[in-house]
Amino acid sequence: MLEATAHAPRLVPEPEDIQQGYELPLEERLVRGAPVRLFTFPEGTRDVSRTVVCLPGLGASGRSFAPMAPLAPHLRLLLWTPTLRTPLTHSPLQWNVEALEHPSAQLPKRFSLVGSSFGSLVALAFSLAHPERVRSLVLVSPVASVHRVRRWALSLSTLVRMPKPFAYVFAPTVARVLGGRRLPPEGRAEIVREARRLSPMELLRRLRDVLEADYLGALERLRVPTLVIHGARDHLVPLSYARDVASRIPGGRLEVLREASHLPYMSHTEAFNAFVGDFLLQHLS
Repeated sequence: MLEATAHAPRLVPEPEDIQQGYELPLEERLVRGAPVRLFTFPEGTRDVSRTVVCLPGLGASGRSFAPMAPLAPHLRLLLWTPTLRTPLTHSPLQWNVEALEHPSAQLPKRFSLVGSSFGSLVALAFSLAHPERVRSLVLVSPVASVHRVRRWALSLSTLVRMPKPFAYVFAPTVARVLGGRRLPPEGRAEIVREARRLSPMELLRRLRDVLEADYLGALERLRVPTLVIHGARDHLVPLSYARDVASRIPGGRLEVLREASHLPYMSHTEAFNAFVGDFLLQHLS
């Protein structure tokens, strides 16, 4: 195995290196016996009635939602990071749904949810199981059934877990594909760094949840105000699938960002924040 020389450039930061714009206060909560990281905005509102829990995608941390900072004065954003090692007694999906409901999560009686990719699967499952807890729901690049997810892209995402130095060559490419050509370098580095903190076993268990998911038939039972937001250049989840998801949800609304890929909140921040902020604020009353 080749070792990097002292003069070789690092393609991604070390785990302790946080990119500019992603430095956020961290609170660690013990939820159902496992640590959950919660990132917050120091200048954000403390109004509990405006709580929005943001659930990240596969291998990402809640810090990936840092570009939503302009919404923090109006919304109490809690950037949830699932435990890095889900107890073997539960699937990662099941554990996160039960964790959001558990008193140790210290969440208010009602709150809104923003879920991206794998996080959208968690948000959807929670909203179907506990609609009385959810004020409004935003599904970003939704994953409700693997039948509509391009499997080659799922296989590509596993390259993030390859051993060094192989991973150092390919992981930035994977992040670039998922984030699109307009994903800033600091956003790409954030995704790669966090993904490498996840064990291969945990990643495979979360992928298994994605591969086994099929909530399409249940969407008509969803009684939560829902916004689906999607990038037209998403190489993982086709735009036609996002349209299908939105059409199956009573009153569901779809907004498309034409130049965005799978991570629109990181690559097309201004447009994403405008759509999501207006929608969430509309349903606070």
